[in-house]
Amino acid sequence: MRNLVLSLSASVFLAACGQQLPVAIDDMASQTVSDIACKDQKLEEKLYDGLKSYLIEQKTIPTAEELKTAMKSHVDKLASENPRMTSAQTVQIQKDLDGLVDSLLAEAPQGERVENSDQLLILLSAIDVGDRSTTFRNYMQDRVRANFNQLSSTVRTLDLNCPEDSGSNNASGTDSVTPTTPEVEVNSDFEYHKKQAVAAGVPLAVFGERWALATAYQSCNSVKIPALDDSVSDIQGIAITGKHSDGVGNKRVIASLSKVQATHPYLKEESNYPSSCFNVRQNPLIYDYGGKPYATTSTSSPINFFKNSGSGTSVLGIDCSAYVYSSMATVGLRVKEGRALKGSDSWAWGSTAFVEPAKNGLTCLNKITVTPDVSLKAGDIVAVPGHVLLVDKVGTDPFGISSARTESDCSKISSDDFDFSVAQSSPSKEGVGINHSVAKDYLPTSEKMKAGLQKYAYYACLAKINSKNYTPNLGTLSVIRHKGTSACMDKRVVLAQESCIQSCSSSVFTQ
Repeated sequence: MRNLVLSLSASVFLAACGQQLPVAIDDMASQTVSDIACKDQKLEEKLYDGLKSYLIEQKTIPTAEELKTAMKSHVDKLASENPRMTSAQTVQIQKDLDGLVDSLLAEAPQGERVENSDQLLILLSAIDVGDRSTTFRNYMQDRVRANFNQLSSTVRTLDLNCPEDSGSNNASGTDSVTPTTPEVEVNSDFEYHKKQAVAAGVPLAVFGERWALATAYQSCNSVKIPALDDSVSDIQGIAITGKHSDGVGNKRVIASLSKVQATHPYLKEESNYPSSCFNVRQNPLIYDYGGKPYATTSTSSPINFFKNSGSGTSVLGIDCSAYVYSSMATVGLRVKEGRALKGSDSWAWGSTAFVEPAKNGLTCLNKITVTPDVSLKAGDIVAVPGHVLLVDKVGTDPFGISSARTESDCSKISSDDFDFSVAQSSPSKEGVGINHSVAKDYLPTSEKMKAGLQKYAYYACLAKINSKNYTPNLGTLSVIRHKGTSACMDKRVVLAQESCIQSCSSSVFTQ
């Protein structure tokens, strides 16, 4: 009710000035100024969520001038309701807000050449979580942090009346800016399957990626399909129609549904889906560069693979980083200490951020140390600029170093001898999307991954030969591992349509 009253009163005020602002913009400004009055510790989180919610729901980019105008009307209203507030304080608050809004809605999108709301959503999500993976994002982190620090410094000097119905003291701190999230049918067997998997020695991250894969294909059988190798033929019926605006990723569309159905390794054996399930055979998920699962900014929002989102094309499908994040989030594995898991954070971290996790806000992930006895483990994340994946299974000698006897032998190790499989969303097999692949057969299609992992194998071999520990720091590729600490655990994020894998046997996830 409060938001409605504020929106109407602000609309009347703005109309009198000859300006009519979108209600969503005015609501965002109203909440931010109210949070200032109440000295709400979650002001920053709520402003980011408000901006991201606007981009998700409105599918347009708000201008800096629109938000600054709305902010000014509410700052003026705040001043009129607080006689102790000096004109100098009013001017300073507005100046601080103007600087912050200009950074987020003018300088940031201009610097990264944002063309649409989805691209800005990805950028603001990255700034929100601390991504410094590019020179410009590193600059924007410092810029926006300085803006928030300046605003906080000004707010601390104020003695204002906090409206009793401000919503600034609610438990989540985000209800006023978060859209309503629909009820999702949760798979009641999830906890049982997870318990069985952990008891069988399956790392949580591996259980998560298998759960995500089965949900994405709405099929228990999808997890049973052997990891793709050189014997699996390319998919037919997927066409490349051009490049994305970054000049790197390809745009893919389904040119022939029947051919995709006949040749996609995860669809060709599927024919019947229960009426309550999503018919993936009729609406295939393929690899979509920049594609993200749909989610709102609410902590209760599910991750939805079946609603198109992200900066990719109109096909259903997600990119590599979205799959890795979804796999972690659905088993309650945070990637940033203390940050509540949200489905919308699948937008936040691109593959490059995982290469240097400590620099980019991924504080729950550490680069691995190879020892004389342990190197690569199932559940590890491997990242290069441009791609990130999870390790699904490892053999007894994942890097093929058992026969090495000297340091010279270590320099001869080849990915042809690797013995592990990976879980990823990739353009492999002409655009398969989410898949399990045999590493030694997949790596020749990614020279950066192949070269980097061979260097890791070299260090693993040295650790064995010299009885020493090494923590490779290549700069071009990193193998990282979840800390597993309590600060890095949270309530899981549910996957939309996961109830469709209700009938899966626990053996599907423990094999």
